[in-house]
Parts: sequence; structure tokens; C-alpha cells
Amino acid sequence: MSKEALLDVRDLKVHFGGKKLFKKAVIVHAVDGVSFSVPKGKTLGIVGESGSGKTTTALAVLRLVPVTDGSIRIGDVEISALENKELRLARRKVQMVFQDPYSSLDPRRRVGDIVREPLDLMNIGAEADRNQMVHDLFVQVGLRPELAKLFPHQFSGGQRQRVGLARALSTRPELIVCDEPVSALDVAVQAQILNLMRKLQEELGLTYLFISHDLGVVQHLCDHVAVMYLGQIVEQADRISLFKNPQHPYTKALLAAVPKARARDGNEERVPLIGDPPSPINLPKGCRFAGRCPVAIDKCHSIPPKLTDRGNGHLASCHLLD
Repeated sequence: MSKEALLDVRDLKVHFGGKKLFKKAVIVHAVDGVSFSVPKGKTLGIVGESGSGKTTTALAVLRLVPVTDGSIRIGDVEISALENKELRLARRKVQMVFQDPYSSLDPRRRVGDIVREPLDLMNIGAEADRNQMVHDLFVQVGLRPELAKLFPHQFSGGQRQRVGLARALSTRPELIVCDEPVSALDVAVQAQILNLMRKLQEELGLTYLFISHDLGVVQHLCDHVAVMYLGQIVEQADRISLFKNPQHPYTKALLAAVPKARARDGNEERVPLIGDPPSPINLPKGCRFAGRCPVAIDKCHSIPPKLTDRGNGHLASCHLLD
């Protein structure tokens, strides 16, 4: 990736739980040593099964969950070290679009007030100009400005997600974290929202961190893709390399489960994915995927593989590649 990274995450760890008075401490390793960077104006997609740590990673970037260890840098600001007022000011640069457009908007408030709220909280622009700013934001996301007087229940799912995008854009952020923003929408509406996001990125120079379990969506929008499994990144590459030449058995299994994610020739063997991931409390000693991997060897069960460059910046952690 480019050295001019807007978002740079190094060895991020998010562990839940801790010391108990009379019982053994139970620690959940939700995110366990994740590193990645996102160049300005680009999109990094993070994919994986439920429970892989995707959303926790996104929340940690926004400092919405406590960070156990590691660093998070947005531009020149080490956001992982900030607290209170400094953190509040830094959050202007980064906003979030949530997964569920039905629960992420306050049902008792008019949508115009919802979009205006960040302007008032962050004291952006002159107070007399903020209604015009809300008007412009509605136009920008493809909504008629007169709809600002309505309540969220009077909108469709796609329209609500447009309101969510307008709210995220209100602070003029450089980075937008998108937590499965189209998973609750119909397929036709998904395409509209994704096209809108791409258009806004080109017009405003936005950078996206895009969380998804849908590889088809990731293939459409993202420039680079990181595959997470049980709190760790097991493969990372540009979109074309990852879809054309997946290296890790887990990535191959994910792609094989999506009929149109990637063209497969008739001789290609499909990698079955059976069973459930291990508990994030009692982690296996070796490769975390070894218990489900159809090609695992003895070494996989005892020694954790390192995420190493397999050529042209294509990173993967698998003993069989060595």
C-alpha cells in the first residue's frame, strides 16, 4: 500500500474481561495483533465470518471500545493516545455509518435534526448557516431537502442509510468507517448505496474502512482486502490479487462459498469449510484455522504461522506456503 496512509493501525489488540477476585480471569481475545493501513482516498475492506473481530476492529479505530494495546494513527494524530476533549476534536476527522439503518436513527427526531446534530455538537460553521448545510447534505446524498421535516419511520431502508451517510458527512471527515452498511438492504438498493459511496469518494476524496461479510460487495467497492479469522488477519492483498489468486485456505473457502465472487475453472478444487471457529477465550496453540483446515499438517497445530509477504505485497499466514 501507499506510504501516504491516512489510517495506520499497528499491532492492535482488544481484549475483554480481566481479573476476578476468586475466579480465574476469563479474557476474550476479540482482536489480537492486527496491523493494516489505508491510503488517502482508497478503500480497505475487512472480511470474515461472524465473530472474526471485524466490527470490534472498526469500533476500536473510532475509540468506541477500549484498546488493550497497539497504536491507531489517523493522519498525523495518534488517536489511541487521546482522551476527553482532544479525542472529541479528533473525531471530526472520522465518522461511522452503521449496519442497521432502522436502529441507528432516533425515531423521535426529525431527520433534518439528526443530520444537524453533529454540526451543533462540533460547533461547525455559523449557527445561521447550519440549516443550509443540512439542505446541501441532503442534496449530496440524493434526498430531496424537504424530506428533512419527516421522521425516520417515514423513509425506506435505502433512504435511511442515505440519511446516515449525510450525518457522517456533516463533520467533513477524512475517514468513514462503514460497518456492513448495505447488509440490511435489498440487493437493488445495495447497488444504489454502493454507487453513491463511490461517487462521494471521488468527489470529496474520502477514505473508507469497509467492514463486510459479503465478498461480492467488497469486490465492487474496495481497493484492498484484509481477511480476518478469530481476531487476526490471515491474508491481505489488493482486490484483484486476492480474488484471482487467494493464498490462505480460509480465503479460498470463503471465495468458494460465493458462486460469483470469482471465476473458477473446472479443475479447481473447492475447499470445504466445516465446523465452527474455536473459542476466543481458549485459543489453540498453533494456527487458529488448523482445526477446520482440510490441508493442515502437524506443524499447523503447534506453531502459529507468521503473516509474511508472498510477493507483490500479498500477505498470507500459512505454513504450507513456506
